Amino acid sequence: MTATKKFSSPRETITELVDACHSGDVEKLRNVFSPNALMTGYFNGEFYSGSAELFFDELRDNPSPASTGAEYIGEILSVEQFGDIAHVILKEQGYLGADFINLFQLVRIDESWLIFSKAYIDRW
Repeated sequence: MTATKKFSSPRETITELVDACHSGDVEKLRNVFSPNALMTGYFNGEFYSGSAELFFDELRDNPSPASTGAEYIGEILSVEQFGDIAHVILKEQGYLGADFINLFQLVRIDESWLIFSKAYIDRW
């Protein structure tokens, strides 16, 4: 599967992810991830590891902040780019009733930045 939208920077990719989480748009979220992306992290004290499908299912199975009027903030704390790879830290407040720190690894493929891995924790 090839991304339908090209992302010119790691920041643009993560901004699209934040917009998708706010609106509950699974296809928009799917578009920022590599098809074989991996996710690992903690939510409600439980450890999870697997494909990004876990994240897509959560987005699909829960009401979006936009639909409930809940406050949701996604703040990019840092972006480090080294040629065609990048590392982004995103702080989220109010997603699925929790606050998260997310560490993303991105790679530029065919002139578009895609997420290849995500590590996250809801308590720090």
